[in-house]
Amino acid sequence: MGKCFSSCGDSPSSTDQNGKNAPTGLPQKPPMTTPQATSQTTVPPPLPEKPLPGTYSTSRPSMEHSFTNGAHSKLQKVQTTRNGMDGNVKLSKSEFSESKVNKLFDKYKDSSEDSILAEGMENFCDDLMVHPEEFIVLVLAWKFQATTMCRFTRTEFVQGCKSIKADSIKAIQSRFPELRQEVEIETKFKDLYRFTFNFGLDSEGGQRTLPCDIAIPLWRLVFENNQPPLLERWCDFLIAEQTRGISRDTWQMFLNFTEVIGDDLDNYDDNEAWPSLFDDFVDYEREKLKQQEEVDQKLGAGDHLESEPTLV
Repeated sequence: MGKCFSSCGDSPSSTDQNGKNAPTGLPQKPPMTTPQATSQTTVPPPLPEKPLPGTYSTSRPSMEHSFTNGAHSKLQKVQTTRNGMDGNVKLSKSEFSESKVNKLFDKYKDSSEDSILAEGMENFCDDLMVHPEEFIVLVLAWKFQATTMCRFTRTEFVQGCKSIKADSIKAIQSRFPELRQEVEIETKFKDLYRFTFNFGLDSEGGQRTLPCDIAIPLWRLVFENNQPPLLERWCDFLIAEQTRGISRDTWQMFLNFTEVIGDDLDNYDDNEAWPSLFDDFVDYEREKLKQQEEVDQKLGAGDHLESEPTLV
């Protein structure tokens, strides 16, 4: 705009282009004729075409508005991640509800005691859409620090859910990928392996060795995702020899055995401090190998005789 609204060019009260009183006697620019303008109307100084220094254009948002919008956008992004809208249900400590976990526990607990027993455990696994024999259930029991198979006390359940920050079935399910990744770490897997022996014991009955009919399925379960080449041969040996129980020392040392002893057992030294059951296993495997070689030699000799021409 930049033009004044005066209706009289030589009036002493006329204003110049910048809105100041023009000196009398100087030639004036012809005023712009404005319809219905009256001398009684007070017209405010017009806005300049460009913002003056230190001011902001009315067509642009203020710095305060821009900052507020930016901060709000960042806050929304943080809240979106925390609330799990990226695909995972992630609860902070303040969002975790212990009362919800207790209600969830009450849904599965046995009527005779304040624990989840076999039937409740089966229902719990059904809601999680897993089988009780699955590896992830063992990992979950490890995170809950359960002392006995097919049993969660209230303390174990509540503290376990708190440790994984999950207070609902959906939230527990969403933790499964993280839990599987966690036990891929060597130190974590070794802790899970040690836990599994205690988990299989009947601690209330004072059991100190793990029966073979419990130990073998637990070995296969804990090694489900990383099975050692010797595992099935070891289990076959235990069954063939009708081994009654597995001691804690044997259980713990078997993990070391699978890590340092080759599949052919050639580097096994019975003078080292291995449990005696490992000596028996190596002798058993070597005897089997010897017998197999003898059978192969006989078969080879028979094939050789059949291939020789007969004299008539």
